[in-house]
Parts: sequence; structure tokens; C-alpha cells
Amino acid sequence: MSKHELMILENKKILFIAPSFFGYEHDIVAQLKAFGAHVDYFDERPFTSSVAKIFNRLNFKLFIKGDIENHFLKIYDMSIKNKYDFLFVISPETLEKKIIDKIKSTNNKMVSILYMWDSFRNKSNAKKVVSCFDRVFSFDPSDKISGIDIRFLALFYNNDFKLLESDKFNSTQYAVSFIGTVHSDRVKLAKKIMEQFQNRGLNTFCFYYCPSKLLFILKKIFTREFDYISFSEVSFNSMSKLEIKDVFINSNAIIDIQHPEQMGLTMRTIEMLGLNRKIITTNSDIQNYDFFNISNIAIVNRVAPIIPDGFIDSSYVQPDENIVNQYSIQSWLRTIFSEQ
Repeated sequence: MSKHELMILENKKILFIAPSFFGYEHDIVAQLKAFGAHVDYFDERPFTSSVAKIFNRLNFKLFIKGDIENHFLKIYDMSIKNKYDFLFVISPETLEKKIIDKIKSTNNKMVSILYMWDSFRNKSNAKKVVSCFDRVFSFDPSDKISGIDIRFLALFYNNDFKLLESDKFNSTQYAVSFIGTVHSDRVKLAKKIMEQFQNRGLNTFCFYYCPSKLLFILKKIFTREFDYISFSEVSFNSMSKLEIKDVFINSNAIIDIQHPEQMGLTMRTIEMLGLNRKIITTNSDIQNYDFFNISNIAIVNRVAPIIPDGFIDSSYVQPDENIVNQYSIQSWLRTIFSEQ
């Protein structure tokens, strides 16, 4: 950041509302504070029980409406006291227009910013409140809403996924690895891809995560989504970022399977750019990004995910350092909070 860019956030007060998501919200808070801002963070989903999360996911908000309203009224009270300079919201599922308007009314100079790290297609509530914000960004280049200026901004890699000098001399243990949340056809595809390497006698690593045992059981009973995975194959405790990095540093390539209803690149994809690791992905839109290189990135079909011959054995081609830096968390926040 230049001196002028640092001054944008120096001593500014930021109200940050975002869903808890594997600790990325805390990485954002830490970086904003490193830029000199004062940050108050609140979870956008004011409940911790699995039942409440399922009600919210299924849009049965009537059962948790009281908890949601009380949560955001407390945030409004904080806004009256603190007179925030920025309201920064990520992928809202429960936040309502009337609350956003109340928060904004506490300081008529407040700049309100919305960032979507899920597609608007998958977040009906976000569509209802998008008009409340001064700036709107999405990780999905296909997101379009009539009358709304939606700026495309890819996700980021944080400092945990920045390649260190000591990492460069690490010998790999796995030909390919997959670590991710279970959804859609992910498990089916990941297993098909890993089988191709296992048939060659190569080591692979997989870690399938589900945030709720109850959710897993219900989907197992009532949907076909989890047909390709058993209860014993799933972990209900996530891995830490350092554990994930250790696996990836020990892998030649990482499998990335985006949600079929999204075009934007996953956080995992951007993290592999930071770690200089090959990617096997179902997202064909990756070829439109400035870091795309056929030596580093294999695009596979969701129906028949065949890995190109020689891909895993060839050397990684180092991207331009300036391009890699553009996807850091520092650069991401600079774009969001710039005065442009």
C-alpha cells in the first residue's frame, strides 16, 4: 500500500458483518487492523446450533426470527455509540434492509460495502438488500442484477497460504490431494480424479468435511447428494489452516470442485496461486484469469474428469510475482476500501 492508500483506513472505524467461515473473517479483521483501522466484527448468522443453521439454510427463519432481530438490534446500538466510517458486509443470509438502513442512519457519511463470496444465485436474501449498499463486489463474474453496479473482484489468499522460502525445498508426499466441504457432486468427482492416480500406484490425500452430523444424516436420507460417501468417511471437525497448508505443500496438485451454480473461483484456487501448487479444477472460467497456465492448471469435465497425460509429472511454471501479489488479502482489501 502507498502512503495515501494507508491513510484511507488509518484510524477509521469499521463495522464488519460476515458469516464465520473457517476463520477467514478473523484474517480480514487482522489485516484491517494492520492497516490502522478500528474494527468491530459480528457474525452475520447469530446462532450456533445445528438446528438453527438448518432452519436458516432452508429459509425457515420464522423459528429463529427473535434471535436474529435481537442480534442486529445490539449491533445497531453499537453503531449509535461508535459512528462507524464503514459498514462492510459479506454474503448476508439474515441481515434485513431495515437494519442496514438503521445502521446507516447513525452516520450520514458512512460508506456501505457489500462483498459476495457466494453467488447471488445462491443467496436470495442478499438480492433483497443489495440496493442498500454504496459499493457492491462479487467473486462471481457472472453475477448481474438490474440497476446495480456489481464489480467483479476475485477472492484472496491470506498470509497462511503465502509460499515461504523454506517451503520451496519441501519434497512432496502426495501426487494429488483434496480437502473440502461435502456438497453437490464434489465427493463423486474427487474420488473419480484420485482413482486415476491411485491406479498408477501414487499416494493421494482426501479430507471430506461436513459442518453438522444432523445435516449429513438428513441429506443422506432425503437427497442423493451424499450417495458417494459414508458416515465414516466424513469429518465433522475442520482442519486448521496450518494443517491444510502442510498437506498442500506436500502435494503436487490440488483438486478444486466448485459448486455447479457458481462461476467464481473458490478460495482454494486462489490459495494454490499463493502456494505455487498445481490445480485440477472443474471451473472452466479459470482460463480467463491472468494467472492461467496450462502447465499449472488442468480443467476437467464434471461428467468425465480425465487428467491430461503428463500433467502431474511436469514442472510448475512460476507465475509473474506482480500477478500473484494482486490476489493477496492486502490487495483485495485495498480494492474494496479504495476511494475509486
